[in-house]
Amino acid sequence: MSLACKGSVIPRSPLRGRDALLVLPGFGYSRSTEKALRSGSAAWAAEGIDLYIPNYVRRAGLAKSRAELIEFYRDHRLDQYERLHIFAFIAGAWTLNPYLEKETLPNLTTIVYDRSPLQERAPRIAADKLAALTWLAYGKPVFEVARTPYTAVNPTGVRIGLMVETKPTRLVKRYAKTARSYGPLHFECDSFGQRHEDCVYLSMNHDELYVRFNELQPELLAFIRTGRFTTTANRSPPAVDPLAPVAPVAPH
Repeated sequence: MSLACKGSVIPRSPLRGRDALLVLPGFGYSRSTEKALRSGSAAWAAEGIDLYIPNYVRRAGLAKSRAELIEFYRDHRLDQYERLHIFAFIAGAWTLNPYLEKETLPNLTTIVYDRSPLQERAPRIAADKLAALTWLAYGKPVFEVARTPYTAVNPTGVRIGLMVETKPTRLVKRYAKTARSYGPLHFECDSFGQRHEDCVYLSMNHDELYVRFNELQPELLAFIRTGRFTTTANRSPPAVDPLAPVAPVAPH
């Protein structure tokens, strides 16, 4: 399609009588993760849901990224779907929420946020410890996420779910001392400061979530249809500190 930008996933299904799922990737989006996310399109289509994944993050910053995202929504006529559902990775939330604080998306029905007390420190780690490399790789948005508090939203008539990562990425592990210096780690659902109908925990880190995103489909479908995740979903926060050093196994 002529409106598609490089790296975006654009379905060709008819709009009438269907739902749309808009997945907002962040700084972990790459060719390999695009392929992994794209591979789930048929499974979503079989459920009457067209999958859209815009490549909207721009080096110029969050404001430009936000403008690209809204342009994508308008250009691809996502307002023509009966219902719109959004899954927002971390940078996606920092991009989307300031818009929803002031504006509405008329058919928006569901938002599921990827949250992580571990990975939400990664932009600050990158800005503090790897500033030059981070700028070369990503430009301004990482630095903006690092210094911008999360904007909580409460859009009328929209059901909100949280999926919380419980494992650290290699970057966070490498700079565990720095991550700890930013304050205590809180995994409790209410600690994220976001109104939600339900909240579950994922035994994944941020990198794994990208490549294993299709494993979330049963939970996302349940939330889209009922406003709750499944009864078998894990609703217990980690019992041990994910950044605690692993004790070596004693030889036999």
